[in-house]
Amino acid sequence: MSTLSEDINIRAALLAVKAEGAAHIPGALHDPFYKRLQNEIEAGPFSPMPDRIGQVTQEVDSFMARGSAIEGFQLLQELREDLVGAVKYEGRGIKGVTTWKPNLVMVQRFKAEALGITPHMDGKRFAKLVAIFTTKGNARFTVCKSRKGDVLQRWDVRPGSLVLLRAPGFAGLEDGRPFHMIEGPKRGERYSIAFRLDTK
Repeated sequence: MSTLSEDINIRAALLAVKAEGAAHIPGALHDPFYKRLQNEIEAGPFSPMPDRIGQVTQEVDSFMARGSAIEGFQLLQELREDLVGAVKYEGRGIKGVTTWKPNLVMVQRFKAEALGITPHMDGKRFAKLVAIFTTKGNARFTVCKSRKGDVLQRWDVRPGSLVLLRAPGFAGLEDGRPFHMIEGPKRGERYSIAFRLDTK
């Protein structure tokens, strides 16, 4: 069974990333799959991230799988393969897409009423595209004009949804990273999975 829903329009989302820096795809994952995926990641191992990094304040737990360590998570590996295949096929003609193969996965857990992560840009070392799935819980994801938090786009991210963010090298852009922020859930917990291509 495919991990991704058949009726989503990944090409339209990639074109939106090219033009606007970000896109949101509700219902990107099959319902049975993301519930199984949540069971795979829920045990962690999670640890708290630093409360502050530079100008960014955050309240979130996380763990990372890099390179061959991703193979220890069967469903994460399946999702990565399906996502890479879909992005390469649907993104044909967009410069940089064919060489995007994420080698780093970050799983994050946001507890109820946690701060989340204030406006920031992903590091320049993460190339081409950043893909963030939600597997459990609801929260508000905002694309910002600047670090001040001026709203450009805002979405309620829910289980099965996907957010795509432009990264250096996408569509031939030297940079192009958007500021973005994520709030903690009002109740319960939210889990997310981010796929990145780490050039270092």
